[in-house]
Amino acid sequence: MENFRFDRTCSGNSTLDYMDNTPYQKLLTPVHHIIGLILTFLVFVLMSILLVPFTFSTNALIAQGQACLTATPITAVFWFAYNMFMVVLLDQKKQKK
Repeated sequence: MENFRFDRTCSGNSTLDYMDNTPYQKLLTPVHHIIGLILTFLVFVLMSILLVPFTFSTNALIAQGQACLTATPITAVFWFAYNMFMVVLLDQKKQKK
């Protein structure tokens, strides 16, 4: 039984082109990072506002603080999802060229 590797198919005679195995590929430009940071900030603000009614406190300041703390992991997941989406999208566009 041959060792399984992700950079080839099991049969070994596929016509698909795989990504080059380079030590470092820079797909995202600084513009993509800036767009991601702006969108992530907007998601944080939106989630901080939307989550206030779901907090336990009747004090407005404490409720807003709880909403901000709850919005932090949601925003982190959005940031990771945005970056993964952009890397896959740009790689697919690069493969079509």
